Amino acid sequence: MSRQPSITVPERYRRFLVSDDFDRYGLTPGHPAPSPKFLQVELTDLCNLACAGCVRAVHTSTGSHLDLGAFAQLLDGLPDLEHVSFVGAGEALMLNDFAEYVRACSSRKVLSSTNTNGLLVRRRLTKVLDAGLGMLAVSVDGASDTTLALMRSGLRVSQLASALDHAVDLTRDRDTSLSAAITLSTDNLSEFSAILDFVAQRGIRRVTVESLHHWGEDKTLNAHSLFAAPPAEVVPHIEDGLVRAESLDLELTIFDYSRLADPRVAEAVCPWPWDATYLTRDGEVTPCCVHMEAEPGGGNVLGNITTSTIGDIWTSPAYQAFRETFTAGPAWSSCQGCVYRMEFGRV
Repeated sequence: MSRQPSITVPERYRRFLVSDDFDRYGLTPGHPAPSPKFLQVELTDLCNLACAGCVRAVHTSTGSHLDLGAFAQLLDGLPDLEHVSFVGAGEALMLNDFAEYVRACSSRKVLSSTNTNGLLVRRRLTKVLDAGLGMLAVSVDGASDTTLALMRSGLRVSQLASALDHAVDLTRDRDTSLSAAITLSTDNLSEFSAILDFVAQRGIRRVTVESLHHWGEDKTLNAHSLFAAPPAEVVPHIEDGLVRAESLDLELTIFDYSRLADPRVAEAVCPWPWDATYLTRDGEVTPCCVHMEAEPGGGNVLGNITTSTIGDIWTSPAYQAFRETFTAGPAWSSCQGCVYRMEFGRV
């Protein structure tokens, strides 16, 4: 991957940048934690949208969900767990008893978070907040109906504005941290500044920014990632957005976009295998959300919590062999060309 010339990030923008997830979370390549500290959980694959950036746009839902009892038992087997993120191939708020999963975390002093498309915020969020949800991110990938039609099929700006208003109101005077999560691609990059205006007008002060990425062996979406476009076409839009974030006094984080022109990122060491793992609705353990479409017995499945403990899976030869692909090679084919690895891996 030859991307020249290099990109120099102006000093004024560096405060927005995440250098890599090893720095962000205090990780060391080659040194996994004794047990997972971060767990991403797909409670369900049901969703009320079919977004272009989600695997649900091409794979149908099964309607299954992770058993609450199995989840609680899982938590009891993770003594070092700090954070559970309820984000997967579905909308967690679709589950009537989502609050009980959050309460299972709260009762064990484990931080919980979720991302939402916003459509169920008004009807479902209060119970989840009452159960102790620690962090809520609303996905905001467009500031116009035209762009939302590309990024979040079935969602209109008026609905998203209402969802943000309700989220701000419902989290006011609570400990829950509220943010907007922006997934940038070649389809909405030109609206980056407008999206920041939109969320700021709704009262959102925290914003996280990532690039669109692929799922498993299907690399189709990578053609729309920021890494697929010429850096000279991407950087001006990013920096226009950072100027806007400055003027709006937003607390924004984005990957170090000088990586867009750095060929070394293709071989970056992934941060996930050292302290984090992903759990599907069927109890399959996979390395990260890129592998969320786990197939029983498939190459991307490292174990199942219905037949093994999470601790045994984490320390298994299969998991260790996977980790070694980033230090000794070769990487799994589904990890090759991974945009998240390019954004936040150790170069």
